[in-house]
Amino acid sequence: MLETALLWWVWLACVVFVVGNGLRALKYARAPAHLRWDLYPVAHEPGDHGGSYLEQKEWWTKPRKKSLTGEVRFMAEEILLLRGVWKHNRAVWWGSLPFHWGLYGLIVTTAGLAGAAAGFLAEPWLAALAFAGLLSGGLLTLGSLVLLWLRWTDPRLRPYTSPLDLMNLGLLAVLGGLSVAVAAGPGGLGPAAAAVGDIVRFRPPDLPPLLAAQMAVAGLFLLYFPLTRMVHLFAKYFTYHAVRWDDRPRERGTALDRRLTAALDFGVDWSAEHVGSGRTWAEVATTLPGEDRKAE
Repeated sequence: MLETALLWWVWLACVVFVVGNGLRALKYARAPAHLRWDLYPVAHEPGDHGGSYLEQKEWWTKPRKKSLTGEVRFMAEEILLLRGVWKHNRAVWWGSLPFHWGLYGLIVTTAGLAGAAAGFLAEPWLAALAFAGLLSGGLLTLGSLVLLWLRWTDPRLRPYTSPLDLMNLGLLAVLGGLSVAVAAGPGGLGPAAAAVGDIVRFRPPDLPPLLAAQMAVAGLFLLYFPLTRMVHLFAKYFTYHAVRWDDRPRERGTALDRRLTAALDFGVDWSAEHVGSGRTWAEVATTLPGEDRKAE
């Protein structure tokens, strides 16, 4: 009975995780055109001087050059080394780095277990996966506890800390500890590989108590993940590629031109005196502050 309930729980969590994140990503993709920041340097600009193609004389007559290498290098540093956190909040970085590496490692370990269950990985690989699970679980526990302590004690972080943030870090600390216990237990990750194979084939798995607890906690994390700020996992694609680095020129008839035209028709409901409400952004952008009131 317990095995059947856990089977349904894991499948429900996976479905909610995929559908929930898909809906949030779709919402971001369909959002109105962002504010054109024109922030530099832009990672896809060739060279390292931090400038822009707009600096070139008669730039509109020349083909644009973009560097995919620059974007990949920047994103690799951001994802693997948390470059932004290191630069802007060094204290948080010491907890955030093991936290993220622990999550990355558990994802790789789970994928390896699926490969072993499907017969793509030989038995000796389970020992390597057990070490990866042990290390990843330890890093996740360490990072979660450090971040939990910082959010609880640092007055600068309290305004940005919600009960869900604290619950999330506490749950992940438990998940990391259970992952360590499972990887270090009898048989290593052999029972976990068999359980993953059973779940994929929609068969109730035969689970030791520790592994059942670890899978139940992992399922809970996947279930509520789309409701948390951890969706920056994919939201960063939009904040970087569609906001910070989107320096495309506006050309008549393009998709960008249509989106910006639509955005100019949005109504303004700001109460600020210099903007006023009841007008469109196009009207705000083409009149001086207070000009429309003088005309009245």
